[in-house]
Amino acid sequence: MLLSLLSGGYLSWQWLTMSDKPVLRYASLLPAPLPLASFSLLDHQQQPFDNRRLYGRWHLISYGYTSCPDICPLTLAKLSHMQLQLAGLSQFNQLQLLFYSVDPQRDSPAVLAEYVDFFAGDIIGLVANPAQPRMAREFEQSLGLQVQIDPALQATGEYPVDHGVLLYLLNPQAELQAVFKPVRQYNALPEFDAELLLQDYLTIRRFLAQQTN
Repeated sequence: MLLSLLSGGYLSWQWLTMSDKPVLRYASLLPAPLPLASFSLLDHQQQPFDNRRLYGRWHLISYGYTSCPDICPLTLAKLSHMQLQLAGLSQFNQLQLLFYSVDPQRDSPAVLAEYVDFFAGDIIGLVANPAQPRMAREFEQSLGLQVQIDPALQATGEYPVDHGVLLYLLNPQAELQAVFKPVRQYNALPEFDAELLLQDYLTIRRFLAQQTN
């Protein structure tokens, strides 16, 4: 299930005017990278995952939960396809995929490990560390993740999770660089197009590379 508003938190950014900004279909490039707050999570191998593990490589984050019946597995399948396409390129091909679960009650690292293994490509599953829930909230708030769970249903153990549908591109300095929106179609679930994702990602990388030259 999806939130009606796909953007949220303070990530309803006031986009500044950028000179010679790249032409993007479904991505929004931040005028200046946004540092993330300090956070600490667990990956699907039960290892700590914090800001330091983001340094030195580009990352693309999706979020949801493993019990999601539609948009989450569809999104990960599209991202896996995009990652496989990138592997065949000579430039800008190092992109690590991350899937953050907003349902730590059901999505343990072991559950995440089994889930991400269904998809081609290299995906790291992330979830809150039960010993440090505040540090997970810092991560969610830094990105402005939108999540709603009915407490009454949650107590039963069987519940849906309403969440937004955005992808977050982090640069090798562990800063938020761009946000990708899904394709909106009338009377259909929002979904990402792997080809358009790839095109926008490469456009962003080329543009930023030119700015540093």
